[in-house]
Amino acid sequence: MIRWKWTAAAAVLLAGCGGGPEDLGFSDVQRDVAKALPQTIRWNRGSKEDAEAAEAVKRLLEAELTVDGAVQVALLNDRDLQADFEELGVAQADLVQAGLLRNPVFSAKVGFPSGSPGGTEWSLDVVQDFLDLLTLSARKDIARADLEAARFRVADAVLAHAARAKSAWYAAVGAAQAAEVRRRIADAADASAELAKRLREAGNISELELARERGLAEEARRARARADAEAELAREDLNRALGLWGGQTAWKAPAKLPELPAAEAPLEHLESVAVGRRLDLAAAAAGKRSAELRLGLARDFRWFGSLSGGAWAERDTDRQWVAGPRVSIALPIFDRRQGTIAALEALARQRGHHVWADAVRIRSEVRSARIRVIAARGLVEHQRDVVVPLRERIVELTQKEYNFMLVGVPDLILAKQSEYEAYVELVNGLRDYWTARAELERALGARLRDE
Repeated sequence: MIRWKWTAAAAVLLAGCGGGPEDLGFSDVQRDVAKALPQTIRWNRGSKEDAEAAEAVKRLLEAELTVDGAVQVALLNDRDLQADFEELGVAQADLVQAGLLRNPVFSAKVGFPSGSPGGTEWSLDVVQDFLDLLTLSARKDIARADLEAARFRVADAVLAHAARAKSAWYAAVGAAQAAEVRRRIADAADASAELAKRLREAGNISELELARERGLAEEARRARARADAEAELAREDLNRALGLWGGQTAWKAPAKLPELPAAEAPLEHLESVAVGRRLDLAAAAAGKRSAELRLGLARDFRWFGSLSGGAWAERDTDRQWVAGPRVSIALPIFDRRQGTIAALEALARQRGHHVWADAVRIRSEVRSARIRVIAARGLVEHQRDVVVPLRERIVELTQKEYNFMLVGVPDLILAKQSEYEAYVELVNGLRDYWTARAELERALGARLRDE
């Protein structure tokens, strides 16, 4: 039912998110994001669909907030992401501007004779910079490369927001689950301390044993307080990731983290997948192309400081008009754009180095994330299959010995507390696993199950 609500909300939004004259490249971003995420993104620009997005967020928060639902809320509701989308508008405006010629310059001059006879002298000029026309195609190519880089940066920002929301959801649910176990441990410790008090009053245990039980109870209370605080902080981290405030923060999440998947997704050849999928690397490559195009334009027109043409007309003092064409060109004697070309060469090399360094970094990120996923899974499996059953067996055997009056109630409760501690470690391990998996997906630029 929850998944149906989430899918329905996404379908409603998709209906209003098509391309058009005001698309500004957003449909390309949607296609890029759709390759890695099933969720919908929406650019809030004051349209009627924005109210539908707000309603979809409301419905998601009213239902039990799943990890996919949390990601969807973040993508629809986070204002930082909406600010990132505006980069498309800036880049699109730059593309439009690159396709425009400079306005022609009109000038007029009036001369008054110092004596008579004589008439007023008029001079009129209209001049157009033709260098703009010659470089129009190249400037548009540069602006398109800049727009492509902006598109990839924005799409990568969407994936970063989604990964942050996903990790925050796992942290919040895991912290709440661990806090619940800590509460049970504290309750058991309180019960043990109360029993020890009664046993001491009856003279059945020593004062040292009583003090020991009270110490364990106080430690359990401190651990419970810390766990409660960590759960509240993790919840606030998720609120920030989702852009929630006020009454929106009253959402409810599942009580437990998901269990480990039955089998791990294939983790081979991930480096090549990441290099082909990472949008920040694609943005860096587009930025490199832009720098190379700027360098080529500067080199091609290094001999033309300015080139303009037009018409002029002049009326002399004898009231006769004279008109004709006008051409002007800057002579490249001193400035042949040496400094500009050198700077653009350095910029192109710099961006090339960045692309290479980003590719190396991405490969390392994937390897590190893969190691964390495998290690976290191994720890969870060991805790789940070995440690927790062992602690449960200890409780079972202690219970039997207690039934035969071989051990006391404090020993039984202590065994139960150790069992709870094993549960806490299991919860923390699950949180670490799912967080590592989310980080691996972010490093890949794709969902693991798609590989």
